Amino acid sequence: MMERVTEPVPPLDQRRLRLTSVLPVWVLAVVGAVLVLTLTQQDSFAWLLLVFVLCVLVSFVLQLITATKDGLVERISIASSGAFVVVLVTAVVLLAR
Repeated sequence: MMERVTEPVPPLDQRRLRLTSVLPVWVLAVVGAVLVLTLTQQDSFAWLLLVFVLCVLVSFVLQLITATKDGLVERISIASSGAFVVVLVTAVVLLAR
């Protein structure tokens, strides 16, 4: 079985990969946060945790779809950190209710 060797990804492609694999996770986090804020009356924090876990899983799936190992950890970290910030702000809003 031959080993597959990947070429380094040029910086412009890295930027495009970040946009296409990180931005959807952030959008999912915002949409999920808005849905939690508007639709849940009880167990809001449990639903918010579910939104965050879903965002992390989606970020891993998107990184696997790109099939590019260069910058993998950076893209997963950026996507998960952005989702965490959205969830954190939403938790503060829920606490302030």
